[in-house]
Amino acid sequence: MQEKNSAILFDLDGTLLNSGLTFHKIVNQLKKEINQEEVPFEKVRKYSSRGASLILKNSFPEIDEVQLADLKKSFLERYFEFMLDDICLYDGVIELIDFLANESIPWGIVTNKSEKYTRPIIEKLKWHELTNAVICPENVSKAKPDPEGIIKALNLLNASNSESYYVGDHKRDIETGKNANVKTIACTYGFHETDPHSWQADYIINEPIELKNVI
Repeated sequence: MQEKNSAILFDLDGTLLNSGLTFHKIVNQLKKEINQEEVPFEKVRKYSSRGASLILKNSFPEIDEVQLADLKKSFLERYFEFMLDDICLYDGVIELIDFLANESIPWGIVTNKSEKYTRPIIEKLKWHELTNAVICPENVSKAKPDPEGIIKALNLLNASNSESYYVGDHKRDIETGKNANVKTIACTYGFHETDPHSWQADYIINEPIELKNVI
C-alpha cells in the first residue's frame, strides 16, 4: 500500500488572498455613489471571510433587506468584473508556494468561497498546475466547520490527516481542522473577528512564510 503524504491545506481569503482590499474598494465605490462617507478598511476587513451580505450590513447599517439585496447584486457583479485584475496575495505567499513545490510537499485549498470566484483566481495564478485539491462549497454537501472539505482534499492528495495541516485566519477554520483531526495553524493576519491566540490552534503564524518553520 502506498504511504500517505503529509499535506498542507489552506483557507483562501484572509490566509493566502487579501481579498479584503478589493471588497473595501467596492464598498467605498457604492458609498460614493449614494453620497455617503467612505468607511475605513477595518470595518470591511473584519467580516471579509463571512460573505458580501455581512460586509454590506456592517458598512451600511441603515439599509433594509430590499436595499441590501440590490447592493449585494452590485457588489458581486463588480467583484467578478475586476477580481482578476485586483489579485492581492499576502507578502510571502508566492515564496511559500514555491517552497512547497520545490520540496514536493502536496498542498491544496479548502474554502467557503464560491467556485465561480475561486476557480478563475486559481487559474490566473496558475495554481491549478500545482494542485488538484481545490475544494469549494459546490464540491461538498456541508460547509466549514464540517470537515468534509478537508477530508475530500486529503483524499485527492493521498494524505494522512494525522500528518497534515490546515491553515486559516478565522476561528471557524481551526474548528474545521480539529473536526478533521489535522494539525491546525492560525494566522494572526487576515480576517479574524476574535484573537487568534484564543482558538487553541496547534501553531500560530504572523505571516505566511513562517509556515516553513512549522512544517
